[in-house]
Amino acid sequence: MVCLDTDFLVGVLRSNPDVTKKMQELRSRREPLHATIISEVELYRGAFRAKDADKEAASVKRLIAELLTLTLDHDSARLAGEIDNKIKSAPVEASDLLIAAIALANNQTLVTRNIRHFKRVPDLTLESW
Repeated sequence: MVCLDTDFLVGVLRSNPDVTKKMQELRSRREPLHATIISEVELYRGAFRAKDADKEAASVKRLIAELLTLTLDHDSARLAGEIDNKIKSAPVEASDLLIAAIALANNQTLVTRNIRHFKRVPDLTLESW
């Protein structure tokens, strides 16, 4: 199962050709596609900063409706604390820490181009695009 990171979702919204190709590959696997509630927040933050905020927010809403949303729960909260403690010499940004913890708690492979940040998270499986 795969969880799409915020950078991938932004690429979907912007019709990035690399993302479009990767999305076709992912859909051909016939696996459910997931995103975290943290990515959803990040997408809406960006949408409401745009010139046409209503249009951008509507695009985000349509995209999110196509995905299964993984939420922050007790297991992922505990994992975020554990991960943060394990990598304190090279901390991960709070939103990335939460995304990683949610993906781990749900046995997801994280699809991202942000390999540099996420590779520090122990046991997190990554897939680039």
